[in-house]
Amino acid sequence: MRNTFTIILLLFAATAFAQGECLLFDMSKREPVFKSGEKVTYTLSYTVLGTWINVGEVEFLTTLKEEKKRAPFYHVEVNGKSYPFFDNFFRVRDYFSTKIDAKTLQPFYMQRNIDEGGYRRHSTGHYRWADTVIHTSTQRMDKPQPAQYDTLRLTPCTFDVVSLFYYYRCCDFSKMKEKNAYNVQLVMDDKVYNITYKLHGKEEVKVKGVGKFKALKFSGTLIAGSVFTGKEQVFFWVTDDGNRAPVYIEAPIKVGSIRARIKSWENLKFPMTSKL
Repeated sequence: MRNTFTIILLLFAATAFAQGECLLFDMSKREPVFKSGEKVTYTLSYTVLGTWINVGEVEFLTTLKEEKKRAPFYHVEVNGKSYPFFDNFFRVRDYFSTKIDAKTLQPFYMQRNIDEGGYRRHSTGHYRWADTVIHTSTQRMDKPQPAQYDTLRLTPCTFDVVSLFYYYRCCDFSKMKEKNAYNVQLVMDDKVYNITYKLHGKEEVKVKGVGKFKALKFSGTLIAGSVFTGKEQVFFWVTDDGNRAPVYIEAPIKVGSIRARIKSWENLKFPMTSKL
């Protein structure tokens, strides 16, 4: 189960050297599609040999904040946890956080705390856009080791997994060409990955326990590692309404498959008109 909670954040797929254009927008001229107080919860399921089992949940919470000497920003917190039954076998308590400028949607801070089956890892990142770098710190906590500090190069297309999710919810999807590959860069701990994704068009998707949605379908290729080979395709569907909220994600892994499906939502900025 290790790292499977991260998949709901990796809405756009990664390849080591993908080719494609970076699609950016002047967010100062666009209104965010989310608002302070938005909370969306997903159920995470895992399958082996055709049997689907609900193993945990992931919750996204967005809060508009102000701090002294800083412009207003959104603090987005993501908590992933295994259900009590599975805590007996592989307890998961993951926490992701990002702080993004309320006007430009550029991130300036990220945090990732992993607690999975006894393995604990803590990482942070401080964006320095004026210097086009991000200063990261990564440390294993279950076997205390010195923190590893790195300085990574930024481009205008660089995000962490959470800020990436929220930035692209606010994009103008009408500017995307179907089946065309688009790139962004993803910071994960002390590495930067090139992320590529494609729009497949409009499609209805059925979400167990919730109903059907009019949606936009996307796909990509996952980051190679302990869970993925790097050749799998992830498919995800976002609501075809003002919220652009992901409602369903499905991806194969080295053993079995995982799914994330929307369970509940609160304080959305727009009515969920995509629900049929």
